[in-house]
Amino acid sequence: MSTINNALTLKQILLGISDSLNEAQNHLRNVKPYDEFGRPNTLYTLPYLDFNLQVEAEFEQETSSESQNDPNSRMLKGLATNKMNQTYEKSIAFRPVSVKTDTKETSKVTSAISGRFVAIVPNEGLPQLIINAIPKRTTDSHIFDIEVVVFNAAGEKISDALVEFNYNAQKTELINTNAALNHQTAFLNVSEIRTDSNGKAKTQVKVDGVDYANGCVLIVEVNIGNVFTKIAIQK
Repeated sequence: MSTINNALTLKQILLGISDSLNEAQNHLRNVKPYDEFGRPNTLYTLPYLDFNLQVEAEFEQETSSESQNDPNSRMLKGLATNKMNQTYEKSIAFRPVSVKTDTKETSKVTSAISGRFVAIVPNEGLPQLIINAIPKRTTDSHIFDIEVVVFNAAGEKISDALVEFNYNAQKTELINTNAALNHQTAFLNVSEIRTDSNGKAKTQVKVDGVDYANGCVLIVEVNIGNVFTKIAIQK
């Protein structure tokens, strides 16, 4: 029986530590600031976590042999009889203690894994960005101006921010489950533009005439980095 199946990959180890760290941080974050008597509670946070693990890296190879006189083996595996040995190499895995095996060819190396998980403040500690996007229909019923104003939670207008516009065909289909969509919606000028000194940006989108006439809801996404907002265009 293989013992390497009881070991963990490096990915599993790191994800396990990060999940536990998130659970601990969430618990500390939810501690009430005052106890039942109105006295301030001691509040904690985890700015970083250093870890140092002593692990044993194990490399295991399983071999299987096939007899030349075994027709059932040839029929099942479809292999030539002169292929006597085949080797299957498994990925490297780690375990905290050494485990012996007498049936497998193994090679083990004891080593240390160390590192640090660092808490990153959302938006790098800056006030949260807010995207205000408004679609306005032009004289052409199929063309819309999308006007965007970008500012932060402190009310400051954000200039020179790269604004991206994308038509989301997948979410449009999810909303319009009973409609056959043409997906001819496209941007007329640019789908990426930087805000001016007043934090404003503007582009035009031409929605599909048939989809628009049928009353379909067309979803357009506007984002700056990982900050998103969505616009729904409908007749």
